[in-house]
Amino acid sequence: MEEKLRVKFGFSQRHARLMTFFVERQTEFVHVTSTVSVCRDADDNKILAITLDSGCSHLVTGDSDLLVLKKFNGIGIVNPREFLELAATI
Repeated sequence: MEEKLRVKFGFSQRHARLMTFFVERQTEFVHVTSTVSVCRDADDNKILAITLDSGCSHLVTGDSDLLVLKKFNGIGIVNPREFLELAATI
């Protein structure tokens, strides 16, 4: 994550490290029991299973194979910009 923040989004090394630390502190481990088979990329099915079992309201991703779904079992699938817009309305 730290590398992506630096390379793709232009974060300084310090800010990328701080953001990574923040996300790690907010992370909750999920025991995954669901099996999903709806994506054209099989690896993305694992992400949907985690999302489903975590009980979250949204999946935030830049992956086009997931974004094309828009919604999965009532869970919104949005890119980071869309999520920030949604968060601003709360």
